[in-house]
Amino acid sequence: MASPSVPKQSCLVWIDAAGIGACLLASLIGYLTLVGPFLQQRSAAGEQRRDLEARQKDAAELKAALTTAQERLDSLRQELAAGAIQLESTAHVNRRIAGLTGLFAGCALHVDDVQTGSVANGWQYDLVPITIVGRGAYQQCAGLLRGLCADYPDMSVVCLELAGNPGQGAEAGKFRIELFWYAAPSGLGHKRV
Repeated sequence: MASPSVPKQSCLVWIDAAGIGACLLASLIGYLTLVGPFLQQRSAAGEQRRDLEARQKDAAELKAALTTAQERLDSLRQELAAGAIQLESTAHVNRRIAGLTGLFAGCALHVDDVQTGSVANGWQYDLVPITIVGRGAYQQCAGLLRGLCADYPDMSVVCLELAGNPGQGAEAGKFRIELFWYAAPSGLGHKRV
């Protein structure tokens, strides 16, 4: 009797082992086909959610920066309109040169040569280079710079060269001054979009 029960038990163990193996295999297949992809999608969705939150935060910061910049631009436009310098047309270059030579004469400086360069057309202004060469003392040149800033706020000094000979009088000094005149835009620099 003992011998018939051993093979029966051994057979049952193999059946149990095969059943457990089949269950494990079914669980593994179920995990790989159902649970694994679900967990991957959940992880990807979490990553996308974090990315979206970061982008929304960046967008909010950019929107705040844009609002601040727009307010600053509006403020600058109001300031510019309130104290704006009225730019003259480059057509009045002769009148400008006459005014400059008058200013130089008023500062006791002798003008030997005046030259204007070619006009550089721009969006907000046209730029007219003016070079003036002459004679006079250092003190008169300093006075000229003060008068130039006061009388012609639409001009800037690019270069000022002073030269003199110590053996000669102060009046023998020579100067060369390069100026930029910011004139009203002529429209040649504008491009239609």
